[in-house]
Amino acid sequence: MLRRLIWSIALAVSLSAVAQAAPPVLTIDTGGHKSSIADLCFTGDARYLVSASKDKTVRVWDVSTGETVRVIRGHIAPGSEGKIFAADLSDDDRLLAVGGWLGAYTGNRSRIEEGSHHIRLIDFQTGEVMGIFKGHTNVIDGLAFSPGGSRLVSGSSDDRAIIWDTATFSAIHQLEGHTDDVYAVAFSPDGRRVATGSDDHTVKLWDARSGSLIRTLTGHTERVRTVVFTPDGRYLLSGSRDKTLRLWRGDTGDFIKVLGTSNRHIRGLSVTPDSTRVVTGHAWRTGPRVSHVFEIPSGRNIVSFDQNTNTVLATAVSPDGRTVATGGGDEREIYLWNIDDGRVAGKLVGRGRSVYAVGFSADGRSIAWGKTWGRADLVHGRGELEQELALKSDFGAWELSMEGS
Repeated sequence: MLRRLIWSIALAVSLSAVAQAAPPVLTIDTGGHKSSIADLCFTGDARYLVSASKDKTVRVWDVSTGETVRVIRGHIAPGSEGKIFAADLSDDDRLLAVGGWLGAYTGNRSRIEEGSHHIRLIDFQTGEVMGIFKGHTNVIDGLAFSPGGSRLVSGSSDDRAIIWDTATFSAIHQLEGHTDDVYAVAFSPDGRRVATGSDDHTVKLWDARSGSLIRTLTGHTERVRTVVFTPDGRYLLSGSRDKTLRLWRGDTGDFIKVLGTSNRHIRGLSVTPDSTRVVTGHAWRTGPRVSHVFEIPSGRNIVSFDQNTNTVLATAVSPDGRTVATGGGDEREIYLWNIDDGRVAGKLVGRGRSVYAVGFSADGRSIAWGKTWGRADLVHGRGELEQELALKSDFGAWELSMEGS
């Protein structure tokens, strides 16, 4: 455990030094994520799963053992600075793009330190930062590589999407026209089109070569948070806070049908390699927390998976189309499950849990905490106090009680 902690500190210090001269940041590695998981990607050989989180880290998991084999740390600072909201891995596993809240917070989400909304391009094999994409004026909410990785499209809360050249780190096209945050971005499988989804309730289809708008797709009645093309290029799918999954023609954007509905906001979408099924992620509202597998284009609900205990922002399907990964829950867990029947194949998770309540005893001789979410009030904060640590015992030694406080 000590060796792992020392290695985590050393890696954090070394990567921070590359980005900028900054004091070292002490972190405790629980073996898993400590905040929401923003994106998931399988490597091409399906041996590893890459997860990016708002805890400011990227983890690489061995799918067969469930263990973390690498942790990539970069821009880390106090507060929200350094949170990762989006990531993508190129289809040849060479490049990893990471973006999010990579600037100093000034009290207003739209007023982060000017010029700090960068996207990092990382050599996935070595973990080294290859370069920085600069141009957005607000946080990065979505990232997607083109086939082959020569281009990258990013969506931002500055209401724009940008297509980048990954060799020169320069902007090729500024995709302007949305009137609210752009959370969802995707390249078509032939690299000729880009789809963007926005909080303005629309999806836009763009010509990736010229940067011109092909069509604005309307019909959603709430924020569009995820878009994806089927690998055969025939269809485009979009998911929204209006709880609907819509199916469009991939080339023209013509509306085909509402493919499926959910009891929750749809937050993540992943399509099987054979283009016949789509997996949905979900938001955290009350009621059952269910990820669905819908058949394309019939819309038949094949499987409903309810093991994740909280918001699922991130979904992924293995290269063979058999295994689904869904990231999200009270323990920041990632479930691996069978796409045909929902049977759990594995769980990737650390050894810690969020603490929602903490307090001192009236005599100041002990401190108590709780890990179960509850109603926020003046007495219990956000939950009950469940475990207690005695600050002093009768023998002058530290004492831990696992009993209820």
